[in-house]
Amino acid sequence: MANKEPRVPTPRDDNNDPDFSAVLQELLAAYQPLLEEDLRRTKSADVLIKEEQDTTPNCEEEFALANRLFERFSQPDTAVRLLPPEAREIIGTINREGWCLRHIRCCLVFGYLVCRRQRTFRGFAYYVYRYWLCVREILGKSPAGRALTAEEREDVQTLIKSLASAYRPYLTDQLASIEFPLGLPDEVINGKIDCLEGEADSAAIFERLLNPETAAALLGRDVFKEQSREPWFWFCRCWCLCAIRLGCCLARARNLVDVVRCLRAYRLCLRDCFRPLQCELIAPTGCTDEEFIPQVGGLGVTVKGTAAGAGFLRYELQIRRVEGAACADDAGWSSPSDPSVVAYPGGGSAGTVPVVNGVLGWINTTVLAAASFEIRLRVFTTTSNVAQCTTCLPFNLFKKLVYISHVAGASVRTPPGPFVADAPITTGNPGGIVAPVGCCVTVRGSAWVGECNNRKIKCFDLRYGLGFLPGPNQVGFNPASYIGSLLVAPVCYTAPDEAGKRAPWNQVISGALTTQLVLTDVDLGNGTVLKLWKLRDYCFDSANILPPCPDAAHACRSGKYTLLLDVEDTLGNHYYDTQQVWFDNKPIHVEFAGLEALPSCQDMSLKKFVPPGAPCAAKWPVNLLGLVYDEYIDPVDLSYPSDNFAYYSLWITRQGGPTYSVPITPDLVVLGPDAFKGTQRVGEPGTRCEQAIGGCPVLPPPAKFFNALTKLDLRIFDEVCSLSLGAPYKPPAGFALKRGTCCGYTFELFAQDKTWSGDGSVGQCHQLWSLPWAVCICNDVDDHQG
Repeated sequence: MANKEPRVPTPRDDNNDPDFSAVLQELLAAYQPLLEEDLRRTKSADVLIKEEQDTTPNCEEEFALANRLFERFSQPDTAVRLLPPEAREIIGTINREGWCLRHIRCCLVFGYLVCRRQRTFRGFAYYVYRYWLCVREILGKSPAGRALTAEEREDVQTLIKSLASAYRPYLTDQLASIEFPLGLPDEVINGKIDCLEGEADSAAIFERLLNPETAAALLGRDVFKEQSREPWFWFCRCWCLCAIRLGCCLARARNLVDVVRCLRAYRLCLRDCFRPLQCELIAPTGCTDEEFIPQVGGLGVTVKGTAAGAGFLRYELQIRRVEGAACADDAGWSSPSDPSVVAYPGGGSAGTVPVVNGVLGWINTTVLAAASFEIRLRVFTTTSNVAQCTTCLPFNLFKKLVYISHVAGASVRTPPGPFVADAPITTGNPGGIVAPVGCCVTVRGSAWVGECNNRKIKCFDLRYGLGFLPGPNQVGFNPASYIGSLLVAPVCYTAPDEAGKRAPWNQVISGALTTQLVLTDVDLGNGTVLKLWKLRDYCFDSANILPPCPDAAHACRSGKYTLLLDVEDTLGNHYYDTQQVWFDNKPIHVEFAGLEALPSCQDMSLKKFVPPGAPCAAKWPVNLLGLVYDEYIDPVDLSYPSDNFAYYSLWITRQGGPTYSVPITPDLVVLGPDAFKGTQRVGEPGTRCEQAIGGCPVLPPPAKFFNALTKLDLRIFDEVCSLSLGAPYKPPAGFALKRGTCCGYTFELFAQDKTWSGDGSVGQCHQLWSLPWAVCICNDVDDHQG
């Protein structure tokens, strides 16, 4: 019943059916006073305006309207007239005043009101609650006038939770259409999508909502336990679903002709309740390609078929390797309720909604090898715990392991994972930030397809495109955008020696995509050397392979790029994966300029920098000057990752002695999270990498200038006063000068950015030391200072 388009009844035997005419007449009689009231309102605009001013819209009015519409229709004598003979026989065994017949009015009202206008999930939840209240009133257990009990609150929570599960597939489908609208224009133009699109969605939500768990929450556990044992209980659910769909159809009716169509569809729906129990599989079959399926969070195949009929309760799906066993043989089958193997529409551990020629579920094939498998479908009824219908369908799994998982050691953000085109490369999962890459880059992932119907991998290669381009499942994807942009030479499993190249160790599955097949000498000992084809991994030099300046946004081989993995099979089919990447091949500038107020090529006298009589308890500050500048990937984008500068640090080494790590502080008081790292650019180099590339546009940079890298406390050079320093300012033993002595010291400045390179090196692509800056320092402060 769910997962199929609503069908317009074609049999016209209703035309001469007195039961159909009588029920239609009752429905028209309910419509008549409502239509007459509106007709009277058309006589005077002033009267209508006054009525609008004297009334306030409220929810109870629409419930009163719905009850007026369905009161006569849901009377026992009228309600049973459209039931097929099998249903009338069942009803004959039920008390005509029992809950099953009387709750049909609740179903009609619920369907009518929830479909009168576009409802949000929150609005849908409100009508589910009112539906629950209506059913409880029918059962004589209405909570009106009192607070809900703890059990009743739990029942309402169960219903809303079930609604969320029933509603989620609808939202997932809508989001999928938004994310991957590639085929929608053609479907609209060709007429496949028209004004009737989406009418089946509400019916599918209703069917997913009314499952055994919600039945217990609707009726109450005691009533459900008692009534669910009855052999006719399943029909009450099916009847209610038909009534909900009728109410929904009438809410959308544009005229009375549509009302007749709704009633015909209602009668057919009731007949479908007694369709013989069916189980049929129609897909997968033959050589079936696996594909990324969000419901299983990986690669899988979609299972289609039928599981429906009288007494339907649930269905289960299983998979196993084809090994000649009979379908009924339980050996080797997967668990039907394992969420890592199978997913059902609406979630859960089994399919609880009848399906006719639709999607039964999805099988996760991510970890399965290419082989022959079979799917088993088992359908259960309300009268037995043993499957009443079982069928199997064999197929050959064609694996499509085509994805990029890592670039320069940085991994694709998961979730959403490597099969989502715009999932970025990050510093780690979960919660990592975008990682720019550069210099020599290793790309990892999988490039393998096969093998059935003589389809297997032929070649694969890796290319690049400028900018963040659409992925294979997105609008605008065009492999031609990458022509002539090879990053690595194609790896081909073709002659000569095709068999040797196809050896298992040459399959790229979770391995390096930057690789090549090389004929290698393998020493087996005893002087025996065997020649084997083996993969040799490497990294490609992005600082040389990428074009130097194709446009202003990609100057100096930097900017936003998209990598394309292209795998071709032996039949000429191509399989693609893309990965958006920030490349950073712009330089970092580092220069140490000395101590402020100390002329170049002169010795440093501490006495000239320390106020006379300055005690050891006072700071002896001096600025260390220099510049540290990491060029932005995109000069007009000053945010991360275009700005991926990491830090700079300073060291001072005494000649023949220890090294002192300089704290980075603007005032010898405030320190950053890491006391020895400065995280802001300092100064200006006065040049940009674009200036060295002919014809590359660049805005003239500011003039070169130095600025303060940090303040240095000169007490570190005095053996007496350095003892008063605490961490992190205190120098190591043997670093400071005795008074009246001199020694040479070397200053060095280091900086790096956050660019990843190689197979996981962070910062090594762009890290730079300044030229050593040496000076002779003399401790000539007065002995009385201290």
